[in-house]
Formats: sequence, structure tokens, C-alpha cells
Amino acid sequence: MPASPTLLPIPLRLLDDRYGPGNVDEAEDTLIGVVQAVMGEQASCAFNFDTQHANPWFHQLLLEPRAAGKAATPEQLQAMADRLVALGLG
Repeated sequence: MPASPTLLPIPLRLLDDRYGPGNVDEAEDTLIGVVQAVMGEQASCAFNFDTQHANPWFHQLLLEPRAAGKAATPEQLQAMADRLVALGLG
């Protein structure tokens, strides 16, 4: 499933490396912090998984950030992606 322009993909392998295999819940505070740093404290996000690819290297956590009922803009998604790269999660 290709990520839509309103989703922020994070490779599961990077989350596994940092938080331990299958410990995505441990990353939740960090990920929500990234979203709120860009979109404001009232922002939230939905978490979905894309594990359809046969090779686990390509599995992803897909964040869907929202604030005041609105999806993140491309600029906000890029700012979040930049923050994730700085944390070693992008």
C-alpha cells in the first residue's frame, strides 16, 4: 500500500532497532511529540501498519497526523520527516 500524501511512513525496522522488536508502543510518546512539535499541542495521530510487502525490510508504521480536524500539510509532513531523520527514525 503506497503511503498517501497525508501519511507519514516510518520503517518498522528502525523502530525495532531503537525500541526492540515489536515495541512500537514504546515509540508512541516520541512520535506524538514530533507531531505536536510541528502541528501544536492539540494535534494527534492515528497509527496504522503496512506489512503487505513480503520482505519485512519494507514494513512501515503509517502515522496520520491531524490537528483541529485537518490533515497535515505537505510542509508539515516534511518538517516531521526531518525531525524523524534527526532522531534516526526516518
